[in-house]
Amino acid sequence: MLEKSSIQNLDNSDYRLKIFEEYKRLEKVNWKRVGYKYEEPETFKEFNNLEVKNENQDGVVIKNINDSLQELESLKNDNDYGLGDFFKKQNFAFYNEGKYLKIKERKTVEKPIYLNYRANKENNFLVDYNVIEVEDFAKVTVIITYDSEDNTPVYHNGIIKVFTGRNAEVKIIKIQTLNTSSSNFESSKIETLGQGKTQYYSVELGGKINAISHKSYLEEDSAEVYVWPAYLADEDRKLDLEYSVVFRGRRTIGELQGRGAVKDTAKKVFRGNLYFKQGSSKSEGREGEFAILLNDKIKADSIPTLFCSEDDVIGEHAASVGKVDESKLFYLMSRGLSEGRAKKLIVESSFRPIMDNIDDEKLREKLFEELERRI
Repeated sequence: MLEKSSIQNLDNSDYRLKIFEEYKRLEKVNWKRVGYKYEEPETFKEFNNLEVKNENQDGVVIKNINDSLQELESLKNDNDYGLGDFFKKQNFAFYNEGKYLKIKERKTVEKPIYLNYRANKENNFLVDYNVIEVEDFAKVTVIITYDSEDNTPVYHNGIIKVFTGRNAEVKIIKIQTLNTSSSNFESSKIETLGQGKTQYYSVELGGKINAISHKSYLEEDSAEVYVWPAYLADEDRKLDLEYSVVFRGRRTIGELQGRGAVKDTAKKVFRGNLYFKQGSSKSEGREGEFAILLNDKIKADSIPTLFCSEDDVIGEHAASVGKVDESKLFYLMSRGLSEGRAKKLIVESSFRPIMDNIDDEKLREKLFEELERRI
């Protein structure tokens, strides 16, 4: 159990202790659809295996999250996000890593900035809080990875917040390949201002338990956001994934396009939500999830929803969940491929719209190798 004594001597302890008192009164969260009852980690540990790359570029400021309290206070607002109070307050009380990344106004950052979290036997408890602020007319790509260096089960509770300024261009690539004995809980939020553009690519290949909640806000006129999640659910893994886009400005564009594969005895729930608020006229929203089922009797739910409080908008949603296309399978096998190899090619082709946008060739190759091994 996470105890008060673990945080009494940490930085920002007064704030942590106050949040802890609120946290301990909250009920633990359960996910009924995937059949998972939450288990709290046994103890708090420090995390000392974060690698930051390409931070020394013009216009880039990176600080430890503990040294950024003033900046975080200035970015606070009432926009809801995440897995709920239980996980957010756990994060605020027990965070042991995280960065505040700022890109200054009108700066174009040429090389992607990396935050690489590597878990192992000594670093198997990670509660991280990451904030990315991109000022007006700036441009950047940020790649955040979570990976395991050994087979030690990992507990991860992460928060990612992205603030995209006016006319800014931001690409966020998040790759999670923790070992399949791990628990992975993540809350993320994107806020995009007028004529800003944010692309968010989220790849979930690891973890035995995965609960993800993401929310993007199109705050002002002509803002754009594109959310592309990808996942693999295999063995007896459990995934509960929720992605939402909220339209507030006029003439905004929001897209949510999920890609995934499910096999063995895994259970998966994917929720996609579009919210058109009053004042979002002339906006366009599209959502879809395309899941390939590689075995019979698989538990896989897809729940696309659309909520509209404004006239004169375009909203589209779709879900496609089914077995491998038999005609494609027959065509590939007629060209000499085995059934297993043909299925792998079909799944890989479904993932390509997301993988091809990862700005790192070695990382792309590693992900395709992981898919090749497990499909």
